[in-house]
Amino acid sequence: VKVDEVLGGFSPSVLYSKNGKVAVAPVLLDEEEMKESNFGKMPVIKDVSEKSIRRFIATNLPPPLDLPLLAEINNNTDRKGGGSKLRPIDLMSGLGLVGAWADFEQESRVSWKRYDTQPASLLFEKAGITDALYEEMVSPLLHVLPMCPAYDCSAAAALSCFHVFALQSRGAFDVRWCRGSISEKIFDLWQHQLEQRGVSIRGGSRVASIKKNDDGKYDISLDSMNEKTENSLIENCDAVVLAVGAVAAGKLAASSPALSSLDATKDFDKLRGVTCVAVRLFLKPHPTITSGLKGGLHDKTQLPPEFAKAMIDSPIAVCGAGIGGIEELRETGFCIYDLQRMHDEFSVDHYALHIDKEDQVSVLEIDFYRADSFVNCQNDVIVSLALEAVSSALGTASKIDQSGIVDSTILRAKNAVSHFSPNSALYSPDVKLDKGLYCCGDWVDRTGHASWSTEKSVVTARQAANALSADFRLANSQCDVIPAAKDTPQLTALRKSAKLLRTLLPLETLPPSPWVFAKQFLSRHV
Repeated sequence: VKVDEVLGGFSPSVLYSKNGKVAVAPVLLDEEEMKESNFGKMPVIKDVSEKSIRRFIATNLPPPLDLPLLAEINNNTDRKGGGSKLRPIDLMSGLGLVGAWADFEQESRVSWKRYDTQPASLLFEKAGITDALYEEMVSPLLHVLPMCPAYDCSAAAALSCFHVFALQSRGAFDVRWCRGSISEKIFDLWQHQLEQRGVSIRGGSRVASIKKNDDGKYDISLDSMNEKTENSLIENCDAVVLAVGAVAAGKLAASSPALSSLDATKDFDKLRGVTCVAVRLFLKPHPTITSGLKGGLHDKTQLPPEFAKAMIDSPIAVCGAGIGGIEELRETGFCIYDLQRMHDEFSVDHYALHIDKEDQVSVLEIDFYRADSFVNCQNDVIVSLALEAVSSALGTASKIDQSGIVDSTILRAKNAVSHFSPNSALYSPDVKLDKGLYCCGDWVDRTGHASWSTEKSVVTARQAANALSADFRLANSQCDVIPAAKDTPQLTALRKSAKLLRTLLPLETLPPSPWVFAKQFLSRHV
């Protein structure tokens, strides 16, 4: 595929807490800076505007110090739903995490063992970050990145996640979104390419068990999810790669003698998952087209103007838990997407050229994370909750009327996303379980390559392919993995200092910030 035909440009995101809009997270690297020929060049001031000057200063700062300088913090508390309560002292308290960030090495088993046993709540307590910073920024990001509250997230996972998504290099927080359905733009093309190579894809079937036969090969039992298709058996497989989620891997290990007998799978039953619910709403288009909107692939929408203007800075709203005081959202984060500004097929300009007026719709998607409290509810209940969540997060005076919904789709994924709770890395296997048995996913090899989410899944898939190729002496396998981004010079220096401090003052637990250490010291000697 051609990347620019699949992905749009870099888009900012807007962060919301339960108190309202917190900040606009900017695009740190613009398209000109992304060009390979411009990497390493000294930045220049393009004009004398405040934005240009701030970008110039931020470019000369190491991450993560560049992010708060460029972020547009919302301190307007007059709007409905409130606003950010962040003061400069709150932002500065975030520096208390620098010690732990420097001490925690992304690809070190020792670091993961030290930090993974502790909850992220202890990490933030030791860092001494203010309640306001935690409530307004840290907690919302935890609920949409590792998708869990601090008490149920390992300190290692929190540090690793924030490092990969925001801190490891300038522009790490920048995101390019797919211009349409990921299935159509990527996976359908990939499936076609695989089938052209002779790969047989058994859609609508689930692996029930894996057994090792007398010849040392593997027999795979398939359960058909289609009543019209019989269950089947795939015999004499040389190798098996488990490309499944952590909870699915645990269930499969329990039913598969070839897996349950391995030492590497003995803790698979302890792996947990996060439940997600995705709601896509197709709405009657509003007669007024709102244009000039920022941050998206397209600048127009047919959402009701009140909602369009609330999302003027970006078509993506990132929302923490507890929005609107809604009980079902007490521990549930979510994201709101205006797909008319993100997907070509729904764009107003595409409609004008190709779609009859009576067939046009505006499209809103709401993805919920840690949605256990309502995943089993009826569709109409979930749709109503989604509409209430949107209006509460954006602070609109009204809610989109359900009578304006033309159609809706709801996808439920129970325990499908990896849950990085305390001690979860202890149960994470290497990509090779045994000769002929391999696994991949974002829950695999947690102490290895410093990547997350889809990238981690791709990395471990290539590592599994590489291990399989080595075991079976396959030639011409192209399974190389791009190394994770190197530490910045500033972070390298901090890591050296952290190692020296650990040598001089061995810590039994997570390192406190200087002000927390001083408070603890004084409380013991007063």
